[in-house]
Amino acid sequence: MESDQLTELILALQMIKGVGPKTVLKFFETVKPQMILDNFQNMHRNTIINKRINEGVLDYQEWKLLLEKARHLIEKSRKLGIQVLNYQDDAYPANLRSLNHYPLVIYVKGNLEALQGPSVGFIGTRRPTELGYKMAERMAYQFAKDGLTVVSGLSIGTNTAAHRGALNAGGTTVAILGESLEQPIYPKENVDLAQEILDNGGAIMSTYSLGAIVRRQFLAARDEWESGLADGLVVVETDQNGKTESALQHAFKQGRPVGMLDHSQCPKIDDIMQIEQAIGNQEFIRKRRAKPLWDIESLHEFEKTMAKSRIEFLNKSKRHKRLAEIRLF
Repeated sequence: MESDQLTELILALQMIKGVGPKTVLKFFETVKPQMILDNFQNMHRNTIINKRINEGVLDYQEWKLLLEKARHLIEKSRKLGIQVLNYQDDAYPANLRSLNHYPLVIYVKGNLEALQGPSVGFIGTRRPTELGYKMAERMAYQFAKDGLTVVSGLSIGTNTAAHRGALNAGGTTVAILGESLEQPIYPKENVDLAQEILDNGGAIMSTYSLGAIVRRQFLAARDEWESGLADGLVVVETDQNGKTESALQHAFKQGRPVGMLDHSQCPKIDDIMQIEQAIGNQEFIRKRRAKPLWDIESLHEFEKTMAKSRIEFLNKSKRHKRLAEIRLF
């Protein structure tokens, strides 16, 4: 089966109500994708889809329309300069495929190679302290200078500082968005930054197909892929509403190494507990769930930790790809 055929099939299946990535992969364990395209009767072999068929929601003509819609979506995306990758494509990010749960199709603008190299993710509050903003920029600068791709979410505050630091170092950075890639850049303050990322060999990625406008739940879902795409995650400062901690929990579940800005090493700070954005960091550092980051030595140590973990992620990704190939073909 050709790559485009598999992509079309995945997209069409996910257009059926109640069918998501897990259902699709389970379906592929039961019946080979080509068999689904060859004979509509094989659609009955999935419980959820069979229910839709029996309810009269899905018949052969409707299924043909979904496949046609998927094909049109791919063609239109490419005309807009958006590359569409399925999880079996060689250009699909190996780190994402190493996860137990990963998007079956992603959409990318820019340099696909930026999704593959050693990388570090950055998260943090949209309202960092002056110290937090400067340190996010400096740490991203150093990581980029050392050859790592900086991954973040293009939000204002911490994300902006991280992307900017990587660009200042002449490095590569990737932004993951919570809307489809033909939509206006959100936030609008970072329209120029998004273009800079593309102009300097970086990439912009989304898991959302054409027509998906930015939504709060999409931005929250995006957090999972920021850490998933990277070899490790840097938390600069936490926020009051818990969004940063939510993203952090994804990194823990994924087994990503976590580093955090250690405000206690700043001689200008008398009482850390008076800095709300620093309290969460200190708690995770104290419990040794995160490595303290401050000077260049600590950043280099974190790079070594990420490099070791990267080997495990890549091996896991290869196993997932081989297993999927067995099921598909």
